[in-house]
Amino acid sequence: MHLFTRALCVTVAGALLAGCSGSNLSTPSSAAPVGTGANHLVNGHFVPGWSKLANLIPAELQPGPQRILDRIAPDKHKGTGLVGIYGSQFYAGKINGYKGGDPNNDPPVCSLSASYPNDIATDAKGNLMDPDGGTHTIIVYRGPKLCGPMLGTISDPYGQPSDAASLNAATGIIIVGGIFGTSGAGGIAICTLARGCYKFLKNPGVYEVAGIALAKNGDCWDLGTNSAGVASMIYFKHCSGSGKVGTGVRNAYYGGLDIDANGNLVAIDSFTPQLWIYSGCNPNCKLVGGPFPLHGDSIFGHLNGNGTEFVAADYANGALDVYKYSTKALTYEYSINNGLDVSDDVEGAAFDPHSKE
Repeated sequence: MHLFTRALCVTVAGALLAGCSGSNLSTPSSAAPVGTGANHLVNGHFVPGWSKLANLIPAELQPGPQRILDRIAPDKHKGTGLVGIYGSQFYAGKINGYKGGDPNNDPPVCSLSASYPNDIATDAKGNLMDPDGGTHTIIVYRGPKLCGPMLGTISDPYGQPSDAASLNAATGIIIVGGIFGTSGAGGIAICTLARGCYKFLKNPGVYEVAGIALAKNGDCWDLGTNSAGVASMIYFKHCSGSGKVGTGVRNAYYGGLDIDANGNLVAIDSFTPQLWIYSGCNPNCKLVGGPFPLHGDSIFGHLNGNGTEFVAADYANGALDVYKYSTKALTYEYSINNGLDVSDDVEGAAFDPHSKE
């Protein structure tokens, strides 16, 4: 994953959370590196190739997330009324909106400012969620218009947010993946716009959390790595309790999670890079598709509204890769790189709106 980890501690071109624990963004953790050794997830950001990043964030911005939000530049464009595809860039501090179904690599139609955005996600109504690494908040924008108005922000007291999922982000529960928790291991925060974040789920089977998923029946999962750096998935029935370690998981590494129209879990295997599709995982997983190769190294990606296409954030090539999706095949269609740059770390990708499962 390319989470906030990479930006605030040390950079690694194309990695997940694996460097800083808790809220200290300048001190790498002793967690075992995951993947190729050059890739790590640091304090909330999955990144490739690390460099010293602590100096990039002014000291006055680090203590209070709200102060950072206040300093974020206004949006470059107003909502356009189009539905399409979002892509986030960690270092550029922005989320671009692109016209959907357009293989011509046209420029973005709008852009939202952010502070080290990690994975991004939409719900079935097109509301956009930004797990913002720099501010330790979840910022929600109204859909289905691209780059719609901000609905509100939620401060995450449990750690640095890496991913988010919701059936209706405006009124319902938003689950938030935390790369690491404030006391060490990562997990899932349970939040709403009205109430904030009020519960944190974790299981010792996962140390660093990358992707998360929420089912219509209220079950949720996180996918990350355990203390030995091995991929592990945790199942939380009705998003509660201590969770159970999933069996039958074939992933070699952590990666993003999603749920397709048939309720299958779609799991990215970072650095391999490939995609696995599982059914069940409550906690026993049954392989129903894959592994399907990805066009480029990706940590996060999401399905479209009817579950027939998948878009992945290809950090290796600085692009959004679009695929035709089914449990039988994943077929590469085209890429978008207009307005994106490899050096800015393309972190998250999402269709607007998201699959209704």
